[in-house]
Amino acid sequence: MSTSLVSGAGKLRIIRYLAVSAMAGLVMIGFLGLTPAGADEGSGPIGIRLMDAPAVRRGDPRARIHIVDHLSPGATISRLLQVTSTSPRPQRVHLYPGAASVGRHRFISAPDRLGNELTEWVRFDRTSLTLPPRSSTTVKATIKVPRTAWRGERYGVLWAEAEPLGDIEETHRVGVRIYLDVGAGGEPPTDFRIEQLIALRSPTGRPEFRAVVHNSGQRAVDMSGTLRLTDGPGGASAGPFPVNQGISLPPGGRGRVVIPLASGLGDGPWQATLYLASGRTQRSADTTITFPKAGEAPVVKLTGILGTAVAVTPRNGALAAGGVLVMLMSGFALFRRLRASR
Repeated sequence: MSTSLVSGAGKLRIIRYLAVSAMAGLVMIGFLGLTPAGADEGSGPIGIRLMDAPAVRRGDPRARIHIVDHLSPGATISRLLQVTSTSPRPQRVHLYPGAASVGRHRFISAPDRLGNELTEWVRFDRTSLTLPPRSSTTVKATIKVPRTAWRGERYGVLWAEAEPLGDIEETHRVGVRIYLDVGAGGEPPTDFRIEQLIALRSPTGRPEFRAVVHNSGQRAVDMSGTLRLTDGPGGASAGPFPVNQGISLPPGGRGRVVIPLASGLGDGPWQATLYLASGRTQRSADTTITFPKAGEAPVVKLTGILGTAVAVTPRNGALAAGGVLVMLMSGFALFRRLRASR
């Protein structure tokens, strides 16, 4: 009986080598064309907020402001919401569910009262009410999932819409997002990876830090986080700097978070440590990075499965892409030789 010429540890190293090479190529392709997320509806004469969350999600920051849940077909949940008016006159408010989606790196609410499958499952205990001046009240929304519902995640918004007052013709609405996963058994995992760390300067010289994130789980994610800079020139430290433009990503999606920095920050080198979170799922990445001069190409570092970083800029991007291709080809040739030698 023949024996393998490669040990178990050697096989693991080869698999990791191929995986890191493939990841580098995918990340370089995925980086092109990414844009930051948009914003929710603005503030106005009324407000709405979620007042309760399921006990299993008490430690989840997202579940405190959005309805984030996993239900089996046939299950029913109810949530209390507080509707507030800041108007000096009585305010008429209408309540209804609306459709939403996750795409283009953000949570997108549908216009007007457009519905979807999820909105058909939602009922309010009151669909309209009149709030006295500068007051608030509590309403209840119930979501009942049909027994025939198919597995998957749905998105929607519970809207409170104010009627125009006097000669003001513009309406205003505020809402609470819904991220509802349906399926028998346990909840699908939530996970994401930080794939790129990018240092650049604007044309005015202001430094900026960006990160490309891949939703590798099976539920949508909303990014938040901070960046810390340490071990800078003369031992200087800076931060924490908050993520300025958080993004929402569907399962399998990629997007870029943006972190503007202090205008007087030096070039470096700095030890950059990025912390990102979506609910209770948290990830971090760190690297040594130097900010380019104003007008120079950004400095991009790829974070691989093994935690290594490879510097790439648009000037040497073609060379790096060629290097990735060579690594993939050489890795595949090595793999074939090892199989033939067994």
